[in-house]
Amino acid sequence: MSKLSPIAEAIRHYKVNASGGYNEWAKVPCTEDYKMHVPLTGFDVEGAKEVKEVIFGWLNDIGAKQELVNIVEFGSYVTCYLHISDKNNDILDVVEIFKTNENGEVEEIWAL
Repeated sequence: MSKLSPIAEAIRHYKVNASGGYNEWAKVPCTEDYKMHVPLTGFDVEGAKEVKEVIFGWLNDIGAKQELVNIVEFGSYVTCYLHISDKNNDILDVVEIFKTNENGEVEEIWAL
């Protein structure tokens, strides 16, 4: 991995410490109205309140554990490659793409 920008490093830190849940995620700088899309589940949420309730509620319900496999930064995009296991030990290979802005904040996320 090459040297990461401060926002990419904040995302990496969250992914490595994802067991801390929303409290760890809340440390990542985001715009007030950032969006997250998870096509597999049909989730399209906006803002911290919806992300906390919908996304982190779902992650908690399934007993998700995240393992960061790799992180790549390319311009204003940060891509994370993850293994996410659930309480049944089923493992999903997930790619998350974070769109960042010129202020070093996440403005949109796609979990594919």
